[in-house]
Amino acid sequence: MKLVVVAVVLLLAGCSSTPSSGPSEPTSQPTSAQPTADDTAVDDHPGRPHQVGVLVGSSLRDVRRALRGEGLTIDVRRRARCAPGVVLEQSPVPGTKVERGATLHLVVSEAPAAATCIVPPGAAAVRALRDWALGDGPPPAFADRVRLLVANIPARTLSDDEAADRTSWNLPIGYAERRDVRILEALAEAPMRETGVPHYFCPQRGQALPADLLRRLPWSSTLVTRSPRACLEVVAVQVWAGAGGRITDVNILLGTP
Repeated sequence: MKLVVVAVVLLLAGCSSTPSSGPSEPTSQPTSAQPTADDTAVDDHPGRPHQVGVLVGSSLRDVRRALRGEGLTIDVRRRARCAPGVVLEQSPVPGTKVERGATLHLVVSEAPAAATCIVPPGAAAVRALRDWALGDGPPPAFADRVRLLVANIPARTLSDDEAADRTSWNLPIGYAERRDVRILEALAEAPMRETGVPHYFCPQRGQALPADLLRRLPWSSTLVTRSPRACLEVVAVQVWAGAGGRITDVNILLGTP
């Protein structure tokens, strides 16, 4: 079965409801939706079992495209969330083998019926982090623990005091033909700009984000250089923020020259 690219960054350009206690709480109750004609794919491989991949974090459009021809039905339930069209939950779980004609049950985000258009916490946090990297502002607000990731893989966890120390952001990790990874220097030196919905790593080489970050994609924001589709010429810094806009996770991806 074709695998779905799960690490899709969905930066909000539209509306969302104001987050209260965090992204794990729905803003409305899920409502059932009957599968449409597009949800059932023609079975190109009769009699062959299918192994369910990781669907959470992907767009519903990508899921349908990846499952086309696999003979599976998608049952969609909706839940009010920012970043409409993102898979929030799935059943069966990844790795489950199902027979042809089986139904995959997905909970997919949809825009709230009534919402206040706001900037998600991650967008403000990533700008504050870059201002600090450039020397144009004080250290941003950090959570008690800040996880640093390199190419989607956790590399180091900092206390809030360590996070406020610039040298803590220099990681002795060889990556993309570099001897080490310097997150703040990457933010300060490159012409970073906010971008929308890129595949922010090369799928052929990339590793999926940790599951907890996939669930919180709508609460993240990313700055990139050059074209996000040019896998070999991209620097991306993605920031997640939690309660009060405090930075919880920072992920850096570097292309190779």
